[in-house]
Formats: sequence, C-alpha cells, structure tokens
Amino acid sequence: MSANHSQKAYRHIRQKLLDGSVPPGSRLSYGMIGKEIGISATPVREAVGQLASEGFVELVPQLGAIVRELTREEAIELYELREAMESYAAARAAERISERQSGELAENLKRSAALVEQVRASGNESADSTVAKQFHALDLAFHMTIIEASRNRRMLKVVGDSHILTRIFQADRHEFQLGILETTQNEHEAIATAITTRNASASHDAMQRHIRNSLDLTLNEADNDTTDRWWAD
Repeated sequence: MSANHSQKAYRHIRQKLLDGSVPPGSRLSYGMIGKEIGISATPVREAVGQLASEGFVELVPQLGAIVRELTREEAIELYELREAMESYAAARAAERISERQSGELAENLKRSAALVEQVRASGNESADSTVAKQFHALDLAFHMTIIEASRNRRMLKVVGDSHILTRIFQADRHEFQLGILETTQNEHEAIATAITTRNASASHDAMQRHIRNSLDLTLNEADNDTTDRWWAD
C-alpha cells in the first residue's frame, strides 16, 4: 500500500511540475501534498526522494524539498538532447506510425486549435492559466504520441523528463502569449503533416526547427529577465 501511495504522490507532484503549479524555488510541503491526494506525509517524502534523484527537486538542509532552478547552460543541454532524440523519433514515426496514432495527432491538433481560437476570440494577447495548462497538456501529448509512434520505448521516459525540466526552466515566462500558442500550433501541424504523409526527412526537419525555435524563445525570455534566479548555480 505504501508503494502505491508513493507512486500516487510521485505522479501528482510530477504533474504539478509539468503544469507549472510549483515554479522554480518553490518549497514542497509533504503534509500539504499529502492532504491534496489523501495520503500521509511519509509516501510523499519517498516520492520527493525519487524526484530528487531524477533532478527535478533539491533536498536542502533546514528547508526541505525545493523545486530546482535550472541554469541557462542546463536549458541549452536539455534542448540539444530533445533536438537529437525527437527529430530522430519524428523521422522514424513517419515510417512506423499507426492509423490510431495518426488519429491521435489529428484529434490533438483539433483540440489545441480550438484553444488558440478561444484565446484569439477573447481579444486578449494572452491566455488565462486554465487554457495555458490545457494547451501544455496537449503539447506534451503531441510529442509523446510521436515518440510512441517511433516504437522506441526507451525514449518515452527520457523525453518526458526533459519536457518537465524545460518546463521548469520556462517558469511561466512566455507560455500565455497568443503569438506563442499560434506558432506552436503551426509548427505542430507541419510536423504532423510530414509524419502522416510518410515523409521521414521532412518530419525530422520540421521537428528540428520546432525545438530550435523553442530554445531560441526560451533563451530570449531568460536574457530579458531581470531577476537573478535564471543564473542560479
């Protein structure tokens, strides 16, 4: 039972990291997290230990578990890893994708396009946190469907972890802006078109451009940030 509770806590905290509910520098309260999901603090502590071993949080004396603050250099390394792995995966997906997975990509794009249109119709330049979280969930699902379609199971966790770490680095800086959502949507559509038309070379290049553009955007936001935390070691 304890192991089940520990994994429940692990999944819960991992999701909070991914959707931006706990930004860099935040302290994780074992008791509060336990209350959120109806378990004791002990399995939460075990889950945090696992997350610390994976590099998502730091265990700091006198403070406890703190969400990591990634450096600029770490962000570059993460995006380089994603570029290498996901561009390769996109090319393989173009050769191996199933009808079910093609349908999942199409449905994903339909839902994300509806969110972009919702923000556009509101007349605002940015999305609210609810829409942003929904879009991020679809974004991750889009990328993970492509990894699944490549039929390389070992990539699934590595790429999933890298998405969380890059999400932590972004720290709610640019993801609400309508222009960024529109660009992401357009790039996803280009990737999906290349994959579903079985063009491996175009799939590789479209994914590569997408990830490089994401890195450029993230670094630009970091360079324009006036706080010190972006450069914390």
